[in-house]
Amino acid sequence: MLAYSFKPIGPDGVMFRLDSGQEKLIVSLYVDDGVCASSSDDLYHTFLADISKQYTLSDSGHLSFYLWVTIDYDKEKGIATLSQESYINTLLERFSMGDAHPVPTLSEPGTRLLKLMCPEVLNAEDTRLYQQMIGGLMYASVLTSPDISFAVNQCA
Repeated sequence: MLAYSFKPIGPDGVMFRLDSGQEKLIVSLYVDDGVCASSSDDLYHTFLADISKQYTLSDSGHLSFYLWVTIDYDKEKGIATLSQESYINTLLERFSMGDAHPVPTLSEPGTRLLKLMCPEVLNAEDTRLYQQMIGGLMYASVLTSPDISFAVNQCA
């Protein structure tokens, strides 16, 4: 990205910004996936044409799904809504909890979980499964479901 005169945004090396006069282009990359936002269609298409000379890529059009997040736009209100419903449903199915039902309160206020509350020591396979489940919920809590952060953190 630096070869295309982009400047990094933040220290993690996944977001970049290009300023071309009044026009701006922001690119976010994750492994083999990326998202562009531009103030100019011309700048966007010029960038895609240039980078396509070196890399195989596709333009999927208007962003509607990225990294398990569904993006819906209401142009009249100027609102973008993010949802991970499909991710959470996939997570529930993966851990055989597809029949689970939502509850309004994930845990009672002041609840603290202690190791001595655990009925038994889990074997390595169950421990790994539990860690995968908590990791999946942490991903959801960071992006679109901060309301579950406290409960998930307690379980971690």
